[in-house]
Amino acid sequence: MIKRLFSSIALVGMLMIGCSDLDVDVLSDITPDNFPKTEEQLKAASGAIYTAFASNYGGSWWLTSEISSDAAILPANGGNWYDGGMYMQCALHSWTPLTGGRPGGQWAWLYNTINTCNSVYELLAVADESEGKETSIAELRVMRALCYFYLMDIYGGAPLVTKFGDAIKIRNSRQELFDFVEREVLECAPLLNAGNDINTYGRPNQATAYTLLAKLYLNAQVYTGTPRWNEALQMCDKVMAFEADNTVALHGDYLSMFHYDNGPAIKEFIFAVPYDENNLTGFTPSRFFLGRYTLQALGGYQFGASSCLRVNPAYYDLFTEDPNDVREQTFMKEQLYREDGVTPLQFQGNLLYHPKEITFVNEATFDVGDTDADFYKGYRSNKFTVSKSQPTTSHSNDLPVFRYADVLLMKAEAILRGAGPTNGDTPVSLVNRVRERAGCTPWASVDLNSLLDERGRELCYEAWRRNDLIRFGKYEDEFMSFSTLRKNTDPAYRLFPIPQTEIDKNAELVQNPGY
Repeated sequence: MIKRLFSSIALVGMLMIGCSDLDVDVLSDITPDNFPKTEEQLKAASGAIYTAFASNYGGSWWLTSEISSDAAILPANGGNWYDGGMYMQCALHSWTPLTGGRPGGQWAWLYNTINTCNSVYELLAVADESEGKETSIAELRVMRALCYFYLMDIYGGAPLVTKFGDAIKIRNSRQELFDFVEREVLECAPLLNAGNDINTYGRPNQATAYTLLAKLYLNAQVYTGTPRWNEALQMCDKVMAFEADNTVALHGDYLSMFHYDNGPAIKEFIFAVPYDENNLTGFTPSRFFLGRYTLQALGGYQFGASSCLRVNPAYYDLFTEDPNDVREQTFMKEQLYREDGVTPLQFQGNLLYHPKEITFVNEATFDVGDTDADFYKGYRSNKFTVSKSQPTTSHSNDLPVFRYADVLLMKAEAILRGAGPTNGDTPVSLVNRVRERAGCTPWASVDLNSLLDERGRELCYEAWRRNDLIRFGKYEDEFMSFSTLRKNTDPAYRLFPIPQTEIDKNAELVQNPGY
């Protein structure tokens, strides 16, 4: 398969290393015999960056971003999955600097990737001048900027470290990180490849850079207090210009984009993490969502699902707006059926059934119960389909970070918020392009509230819901109508706390307000 070949070339190169150690030195693996010279060797040399980024993106970060929004909850089952209450804390926005794993673990992941970027930069900077060197360095800098974008988004200010070996000391402000990301990406964008194919897949190209800048500017009011709607629109236009030669395009079939055999043929994926069950593991949404007996009942599937993650009933209701919306088909709900859509699915004589509502047997421990029926409470998402041959919990679905439909919706939002329209586009014409691909009836008009709902449908479980809710001022809105538990409404919790372990190591780090 073509994407697997790419994964092997780009991610299992001569400098492939495990990236769990913040002090790992890519340079230590270099000798005069394997010093990178060709374009393929330069790609291989930077492969560790993408491994480091992928290690957490489709696992801990994906899960944290979803369960801290209104899209899903991860309750306990008879004590299993309680995990000290950290998943409950994500739902209720009650995390502390001592909360382990989520959301605190994102700090180490991002600095791990930044550290790897800085190490590889030293290697590439002294490599012989060759075709591809300038591009490889630009790709590296954009990946580093992407990590700082996430640090700025979820923690606010953070130390800005751009040289390998430098200690993480003084905490830079959110504005300083914003300026750094903007400057780096603007400088690097013209140096990146313009194509969007197997040669660029899984690595930043020009469309990636402009989409990252669109995200940056669209959230500028949140990050800096100063709106940048016109700049957000301009970056969207730069990406949309690539549609003229089919470099980017809306994919014709929404559902197939997320199958386990997706890859570089999908022009809608502007930047994606090319997960692979053998070469690049870490993609886990299917593991969390699917019922523990569902795949066994279907037969032929090799891996066991966890059955822990539930769809928030109110979030599912977004998908009932149009009866022809194909995106609603991504949910597993009510009575489950075999592939023929007719034969009820059952396991050991019991029908497999997902009721919409979620009920707790013990709210204090976020516990929904431990019977088989309890495990099936709540709808599930089957957006990311799984292969029957995959035996582990890491799957081969490539996970989009930036997608072209998002760009169209971002431009619509920028205009609604005050940016001057360009190229004959209107908010409703842009939104209707996305809706029509999903089989929905076109709208006659759109406002910010309906746009947010459309973003919820289109980008479902793609790790952007938290970001959207904050920008729209709805992050503190209550969503667990099925429970007496109530979310913390303190807006300080729009930022995660810096992990206490990091502050203990570095007295110059200052904790976020409210913690």
